Amino acid sequence: ILDSPDYCAGGNMPVHVLQGEARIPSHLQRAFIKDLSPTAQCTDKYVKGDVILKYPLNVFPRGEDVLKAVIQDHAPQLPPSSEATAINVFLFGKLAKDFSDRVNQGDTVAVTGFSLGTSATAHRDKRHRWQLELEESKATVYVCPRTAPSVDTAQISHSTDNPKPKKYTYVPLSALKHGDVVNVYGVVTFFKQPFKTKGTDYCSTLTIADESCERVGCSIFSDNLAAHPKIYKVGDIVRFHRVKAQEFNGKLTLVTSLGFAALVFDGRVGSPVTPWTSSKSYWFTEEDQRTLEKLRQWAATQTTLLPSTKVTLSTVEPKMYFDLTCQLLATAQMDRACVLLKVWDGTKCPRAAVRVPLGEDALDGKAVASFAVDVLVYDNHVEVAKTLKPGTYLRLYNLHAKEQTSDEHHLGFHLHGGTSYGRGIKVLPEDSRDLQELKQTLDSVYSEAEQYMDDYSLLAACCTPKDLSLTEGSLNADVADYQQHPLTALTCGHLARETSLLDVRRSTAPRTFHVRAKLKSYRPDMLYQSVKLYCAKCKTLQEVPDEESVASLFEGALDRPLLLDDSWGETVLWEDRSYLERKVAVHFVNALETHEHVLTLVQGATLEEVRRLSAQFKSIVPVKSSDGQMTLLDLSAPFLIQEKKWHYGCKHCSHVKPCGSHLEQQVVWEADSAAKALGVEPLQYVVLMSFELDDGTASLDALLWEGAEKFFQALADEAVVNRAMQEKMQLTIDTLCPPGRSLDELPWLEFCLNSYTTEDGEDGRVYYQIFDTVSAEKV
Repeated sequence: ILDSPDYCAGGNMPVHVLQGEARIPSHLQRAFIKDLSPTAQCTDKYVKGDVILKYPLNVFPRGEDVLKAVIQDHAPQLPPSSEATAINVFLFGKLAKDFSDRVNQGDTVAVTGFSLGTSATAHRDKRHRWQLELEESKATVYVCPRTAPSVDTAQISHSTDNPKPKKYTYVPLSALKHGDVVNVYGVVTFFKQPFKTKGTDYCSTLTIADESCERVGCSIFSDNLAAHPKIYKVGDIVRFHRVKAQEFNGKLTLVTSLGFAALVFDGRVGSPVTPWTSSKSYWFTEEDQRTLEKLRQWAATQTTLLPSTKVTLSTVEPKMYFDLTCQLLATAQMDRACVLLKVWDGTKCPRAAVRVPLGEDALDGKAVASFAVDVLVYDNHVEVAKTLKPGTYLRLYNLHAKEQTSDEHHLGFHLHGGTSYGRGIKVLPEDSRDLQELKQTLDSVYSEAEQYMDDYSLLAACCTPKDLSLTEGSLNADVADYQQHPLTALTCGHLARETSLLDVRRSTAPRTFHVRAKLKSYRPDMLYQSVKLYCAKCKTLQEVPDEESVASLFEGALDRPLLLDDSWGETVLWEDRSYLERKVAVHFVNALETHEHVLTLVQGATLEEVRRLSAQFKSIVPVKSSDGQMTLLDLSAPFLIQEKKWHYGCKHCSHVKPCGSHLEQQVVWEADSAAKALGVEPLQYVVLMSFELDDGTASLDALLWEGAEKFFQALADEAVVNRAMQEKMQLTIDTLCPPGRSLDELPWLEFCLNSYTTEDGEDGRVYYQIFDTVSAEKV
């Protein structure tokens, strides 16, 4: 639609949402982002792109709204080799306000009437050297909202036993009769997490409604948790096959019967149609899709049945019970009946949150101090909470915002025991729309520091001299604040006096110093090269293997697969037609007691094939055949792959064991337990950098190593795979050591230094390492 002429809708709104057959004006021609330059003709041109980042709406001191967004070339017709370029966009006045209200991340927009300005952040964000500037009096934005992907019925019809879809009849909830076994669709208006019954089963309870306006309770019984419907929120839509209607206390209730099966869909209009299910075989036809979309449209109008607003930490009020979608940052065991969860959702609580006092060693993970809140989890929820890992995306159901008894201005957050009102904890699936929206919000928060850095350049580029005179005072105050308060902070407890670098160099080792200096330079220049692999046993460092080298190791292990002994696992083979007679084996290892799948061994696969499999299975161990046994690849390749995290082992300290029946005795397959079972001494990711410090009296080189994660407030293993973390580290370095600045222009920083000598240091050389220093929160 956006590339078609003859736009016919509009009005006076500067942001137009295109619906139906609406088109942009036919006289406009498209200009690609990569071709933009001041010399290019921009009149009667439009730029089209996908909104990949949208910042919060801001206000200039003179009262004018301003908003920053980032768009990327939307060009599906270009070949895959074409470069997709991103560019910063600044909108002003009513246009900024309308854009904030009507455009979401993921939408496709076309902008016209723009002007080009120099981007002050191109060297940092690696985006286009120019930026688009849109004034409300000249510019117009056309937006095509993001839509759900089209449905391929053949892909959703997973059953392979029948060449044609089965025909199922679905009964309206108002037509249920006692004793009938039926198939139904319904919108969830209430649900409880599965709980253990007095017998061997788990029970899920929920209430559903449909267009007949009938509400019906459901009770799902199964000893297998995976067979229970995976419901994540009120408003989800369920499809139940083979449920029995039974009368209880004068009301009809649906209960499971033989052959029960369930699918669960996100109930919001425009969401994907991919269901959450544990079924390996199910049919979902075009008629099912029509039924689903019709229910979604109906549910969107039922404000009395379904909550109309989502509660975030920024909108929470005292005494409120609410569901919170959030990311877990850290955990701590308080006692046997209580666990502390530090969580955030990218918004800030309007009241001060209660901080639970903890020792530093008690906390597993790290928290974003200004946004995180402490949640105390009690009783039956403790066992679930103890299994959660920092970084997990959660929904906490029926969370209680409680005023502190001693101070009514502080809020405490409690997840009480029991299952009343659906109370519980659930991990969000990767394909959840709520998870994706949360990630976008958190990415925006990560970028707030960059937004602060952009403010002055934005004002200088877009304000009149009079406007600048109004803001210079506040901006200069901010600069003075940065100069007066260093951009690093010390976390050590000792009271060492500030020492000049000249006196540090004259002192004998070992000693501890507090210094005030400037970061003159750092190595390596490319921060990704600072991540190394470290063996705690033999104290050696090595480079992280590059992907090309790892791929060649997999290519060299494309041997004939070895079948597993059925007593401890199951093998599935498939033939890859791109290689002559090559077969890939996937060995599923099951836990000895539960017989649940806990590990996947992959043999004869390329690195790309293993990468795809890792998205489906939590823990993958690449293996090869050797002397009739199954063993690991060369330890230059990862011994365990958990999605984007690759775990390596030390060649010198490992004593690799052949893969055998002992693997089924391992219930939990985390990196440490996996290494022990496989005879591997694991390597840990570390950050190693060299800082050249200068205070005017002398300069010296200091290593940032053991204190690097604390300094950057980022985990080394996350920095390898998490782009947001990499950008955060780069932003920190660019702030501490701005490129292109002279020594006099660099900011003053505080460091805690330890001096030391090595055991074999016959030349008596003294080395320095940075400890107990963190980048300040403003960075």
